Amino acid sequence: MSAHIRHAIASAVPSTITGIKLSVPELFAQPEFISWLNNSQAMTWHSRQGPVSEGDIADVAIFVDPSMTGEGSDSDMPGWGHVVDMLRVAIGEGPFSGNHFIVVLSNS
Repeated sequence: MSAHIRHAIASAVPSTITGIKLSVPELFAQPEFISWLNNSQAMTWHSRQGPVSEGDIADVAIFVDPSMTGEGSDSDMPGWGHVVDMLRVAIGEGPFSGNHFIVVLSNS
């Protein structure tokens, strides 16, 4: 590892993040969701070249604003409102301040 990379990592200021993981293989079977995923900027392991095949690891990470008003990086995602509702159940109604909450949607 180069000295520049070592320095960049060593001098980074860490901040705690909070999130939940939802196992929703049924979501990954929905054409509307796959179409969104293949055309989104969401963080994922999915290759974005079609449907998620059996055995693929296609977890998707989305970010919900701490205000809990429904804002977030991928609020155009099909089912977004339901994801925000699940987050409210898991961590509270908010509003909160600080970093966005991370929700990992898993196909396993």
